[in-house]
Amino acid sequence: FGAKLFSDELEAYAPSDRSLAPAGYLLGPGDELNIRVFGKDPIEAMVQVDRGGQITGPKIGAIALAGLTFEEAKQVIAQRVNTRVIGSEVVTSLGKLRQISIFLAGEVKAPGNYNVSALTSISQALYLSGGLTDIGSFRDIQVRRGSELAAVFDLYDLLLNGRRNNDITLQSGDTVFVPVARATITVDGAVQRPARYDLKGGESFAEA
Repeated sequence: FGAKLFSDELEAYAPSDRSLAPAGYLLGPGDELNIRVFGKDPIEAMVQVDRGGQITGPKIGAIALAGLTFEEAKQVIAQRVNTRVIGSEVVTSLGKLRQISIFLAGEVKAPGNYNVSALTSISQALYLSGGLTDIGSFRDIQVRRGSELAAVFDLYDLLLNGRRNNDITLQSGDTVFVPVARATITVDGAVQRPARYDLKGGESFAEA
């Protein structure tokens, strides 16, 4: 159950690098910002966060933005513009978003390193890899960030309840690991969704 989500017949839903960034989006090297200053000395510049985490714009100089959310960055830019260009208003928008590098491992059909949009979530990364193998766990998908376990995602929560609480946005260097399913059952006969199902442990016959 759930394998149809990754069917080749379905249209891909990988995020575009020009999609609307979610609240709390953290800026990093490669992100583009469009800065427009209105007033006596108008400025319009498309700048990119460099590897040092800074942007450099005309009349405003270098500003460190890496690690700030987009909303925080807008405030920092506005404060700098107000001190450098008197009597002006500034509008800052996101341009093209950076690419990040992630690794998919375990029971996925195409394990390996992927360069993806910075907006990519766990479920979207799994789609790009072609989905899970026949023995992969849909219930215990792990995101490892360095030596820490950043998230555990249960794909059934998304498929059955529409919940994406743990379908987190990935960060550069993350490893998405799909372990072997602990236990499975097959439900067949006069039921709405005959299929093989993963068990997390503790489910009753009625819940299945």
